[in-house]
Amino acid sequence: MRWKKGIIYGIRMIFVINAVYLAFNMKFLLVGLLIGSLALTFIPEVFTRLTHVKITETARLIYALFILCSQWLGTYLRLYDSIIWWDIMLHFSSGILLGYVGLLILIWADRVNMQTGRHAFRIVALFAFLVSVSGAVFWEIFEFLSDVYLGSNTQLGSLRDTMEDMIFGTLGALVFVVYLVITERKKSHSSLARLIELNQNDKKDE
Repeated sequence: MRWKKGIIYGIRMIFVINAVYLAFNMKFLLVGLLIGSLALTFIPEVFTRLTHVKITETARLIYALFILCSQWLGTYLRLYDSIIWWDIMLHFSSGILLGYVGLLILIWADRVNMQTGRHAFRIVALFAFLVSVSGAVFWEIFEFLSDVYLGSNTQLGSLRDTMEDMIFGTLGALVFVVYLVITERKKSHSSLARLIELNQNDKKDE
């Protein structure tokens, strides 16, 4: 458990140290990017504080690694430009992460039924899938608006790039749902089971 927290803090220190170095070199646009990326790593804590829904340490670590890969390695170190599959890999990964977000939303919105198992599993899996796919679509809308009104080039002026991003995000969502189905049938200790167990004894929400 401690080593996972250590890695998360290490990732945050990468952003802080790099931002300080860039500030001394007067590269304030990149400083803003890194500070914004640092802020993103705190979203799980903010979500827990606002909703009282606990998130497993493993999920927090995976999310922090995703931010590191997308913002520091991908944007700052420009791996998006040098590794052709980097963007596709991250969109696929985001589909899995957003599926997990769907589970968090369900626990927050209807904790009692989720904890007692009153929700049909098919509804849970479908909801996680739809949240993930919707996230992929909304991200592409955001990129389009950024390109049109802010002059960025996130979509490379290409319909192919947009569709590839949404397709791989959808595939990631599908993989997450298949994982949920397999673990449910095998009665394994799945991500859903761990989340429910973690939040069952939260006295703040009783």
